[in-house]
Amino acid sequence: MQTIKFSKYTGAGNNYIFVDGREINHNWNGLAKSISDKNFGIGSDGLIILDKSDIADIEMIMFNADGSEGEMCGNGLRCLARFAEDNEIIKPKLENIKVSTKDGIKTIYPYYENNIMTKASVDMGAPIFDPTKIPVIPDTVENGIPIVNFIYENLSLKLYCVNTGVPHCIAYIDEPVYNFELEKIGPIVEKYDKFPQKVNFEIVNKKEDKYIVRVWERGSGITLACGTGATAVAAISKKLNLFDDVIHMNFPGGELICDCSKKSSINMEGPIEYICSGTYNINYNW
Repeated sequence: MQTIKFSKYTGAGNNYIFVDGREINHNWNGLAKSISDKNFGIGSDGLIILDKSDIADIEMIMFNADGSEGEMCGNGLRCLARFAEDNEIIKPKLENIKVSTKDGIKTIYPYYENNIMTKASVDMGAPIFDPTKIPVIPDTVENGIPIVNFIYENLSLKLYCVNTGVPHCIAYIDEPVYNFELEKIGPIVEKYDKFPQKVNFEIVNKKEDKYIVRVWERGSGITLACGTGATAVAAISKKLNLFDDVIHMNFPGGELICDCSKKSSINMEGPIEYICSGTYNINYNW
């Protein structure tokens, strides 16, 4: 039986399995689906492979829990930096760490407590509102934001759309987000025909200066937080002039903070926690 070494980290409850893939090659899609299963695997929101890069310090290859490959993951980026440092793949205490992703090179700025990387901020780049690049087939465009009018049974949602590395749509709702039937509506929005490559979905309660957010991730389902989702909420809320420069978002797994003071990009900050390491028995056919 084949085995593979892994580590597990979480960023605000958004947890991933990490594997050093520099010298090995596997069917990562199959491994992601197997290892992410909470009943027969380790259990996670997905699998992240660290690989060598000629243009950055390291490369991220990211897979969702269903085995599909994603462009990148904001919470996963922070945890990947910690994984690389913990395993001496990069030098310790670098001022910044550059990671190559399918969405370009991302720069991570780590913060330390007692010589341990406990949180980091990520330069997430500029949000994209061009419908063809999200991609989305909008019903209308308001304030430069593509809008989809989603109707299902008795539910009507105004979905604001953006790409922050992956496609997202968000809905501001009056109903408490924890009362919303996300497990029912999430997969319907994800596969809605207005989104050619499917979509991630956030529901948002605005409470004065704080935002309460829940997320349905494309390919993974309900997760406790989402870095690209936090960036999407920040990008759209900023465009709607709902806050000045810094936005605090409360997800079920913890707080993520976005700084929109730069016109060219958004910085997303959040925690990093190490969970465990071990050896996984690969018990399926490649």
